[in-house]
Amino acid sequence: MKKAIIITLAVGAFIALIVSKQISGDEKQAEVNIAQVELGDIADSIMASGNLVFNTQVQLRSEVTGRVDKIFVQEGQGVKQGDMLMRLDTTAFESEVSRSKAILRATEIEIKHNKTRLANLERQLKRQKDLYDVGLGNQESYENIESARDLAKIDIESRIESYNQAQASLQIAQDRLSKSVFRAPMSGLLASVNIKEGETVIAGTTNIIGSDLMLVADPSAILAELRVDETDIASIKLNQKANIYAAAYPNKPFSGTVINIGTSAKNQAGSQGLSFKVKVLLDTTERQLYAGMSCRAEIATSIAENGLKLPIEAIQKEDDKTFVWRLNSDNTVSKIAVTVGISSDIEQAITDGLNEGDKIVIGPARPVSLLTEGDVVKLKSNADKEEA
Repeated sequence: MKKAIIITLAVGAFIALIVSKQISGDEKQAEVNIAQVELGDIADSIMASGNLVFNTQVQLRSEVTGRVDKIFVQEGQGVKQGDMLMRLDTTAFESEVSRSKAILRATEIEIKHNKTRLANLERQLKRQKDLYDVGLGNQESYENIESARDLAKIDIESRIESYNQAQASLQIAQDRLSKSVFRAPMSGLLASVNIKEGETVIAGTTNIIGSDLMLVADPSAILAELRVDETDIASIKLNQKANIYAAAYPNKPFSGTVINIGTSAKNQAGSQGLSFKVKVLLDTTERQLYAGMSCRAEIATSIAENGLKLPIEAIQKEDDKTFVWRLNSDNTVSKIAVTVGISSDIEQAITDGLNEGDKIVIGPARPVSLLTEGDVVKLKSNADKEEA
């Protein structure tokens, strides 16, 4: 009986010891998150910011000064080429046309008058010559009529030049009258209307741009005009792909292609650095975009296609070596040396050391920094991951 009690106590103590070790071991197990090695594309990119603009747009400005009489459209309206957009008060322009026509008509009458006078002098000169030839004419009278005829010819030439000037003045007046009416230069969207009825528009001159009236644009093609830092511009090439994040869609990028790279640097507002203008043409999309929206871009400078990749936080470094912690089937970890390729802000390409489907520890950072070869780890639940 005594021996049975001793055996029972010994077995109980042994079981307690095992349970104690298991509990103690569990307390030492690091709780970690994992990710699988996947196949996919990864791009090394450059970040830039800028604004959206229409690829094709026409800014309407006035070539004449006048008061706005009528506006026939409103901002956001679709228009077709040739549609009337607005009209200035034409009173002064029509009066100038009428005045020029009157001057032109008066000049025509003067030319007819001088031609009639010239014909009369030609007849007188002929009669005087006939008389002179038979000895009945007077030399002085003949010469006076001849001088009058020559002066009449000069007068006609002068009136013809006056007629040409009056005709040019009429064309200018008619042109100014035609420019008091504004029509759509292209079919598209009326992106902005910056004038109101009753306001006075100023004509553009050499030193004055003139009043901005309206902006007509083709909304089917949108550009992102980006400011790329001078330190990154050497990596930008035509036809590179880019993801554009508009302010209205911060988590859903638009795809695009670099179509133009500026050749001169500009000063960045509020900064001592220089930047180059880079234009990215956005692919066709159903989502609504507006010119002037701020945006940011990731321009892919190099792309690794269909390669192995991991979240970038999985990559660990020791001296000059790069490694990851791979999760084994028994929940232990192994230190695996890897060779890395290009990286993005969130992903790292792996060129050697891992296989697709391998499970890799990615965090949290403190427990991962304390891991050693063969450590047993505990996987965090989805709720724990969300909280982390």
